[in-house]
Amino acid sequence: MAELDNDHKVKISTILDNKGSVVYSISPENTLKQMADEMLAKKIGSLLVTDKDGTLVGIISERDFLTIVGEHTKDWEDITVSDVMTKEVITATSEDTLEQVMSLMTEHHIRHIPVMGNDKIVGVLALGDIIDALLDKSLFQNKLLKRYIKDWPADNQ
Repeated sequence: MAELDNDHKVKISTILDNKGSVVYSISPENTLKQMADEMLAKKIGSLLVTDKDGTLVGIISERDFLTIVGEHTKDWEDITVSDVMTKEVITATSEDTLEQVMSLMTEHHIRHIPVMGNDKIVGVLALGDIIDALLDKSLFQNKLLKRYIKDWPADNQ
């Protein structure tokens, strides 16, 4: 269930605590074939691209993949991840709120967003995670409102 802070906001850290913070990544030198195999095996829609030190250098999504395959119907398997990845990655922090991250994702038209903490990758949120958190928040608030209404003093006139 959603945990709200004093301003009735859901923190990204709470979402990651509930979801888990497993992060899948790939090297920029890997091929699109290797990337596709990894995404299919893990049943995920994006991979973070990290260098040898684990530093985030990009992100690649299923949409990026489909765009390239559509443009290069032949020889796409040997194209490297670094040739296709988004290099200017939009990120969130674990202290951001659900509303802030929804705004970022909407503004930049992205469906996956890495979450950073102390210059390290601490998780990844997908659009589905955001929708799940919104639903949890709504159900939690609904429950509170019903409890409030139930305990409302009766008019004894």
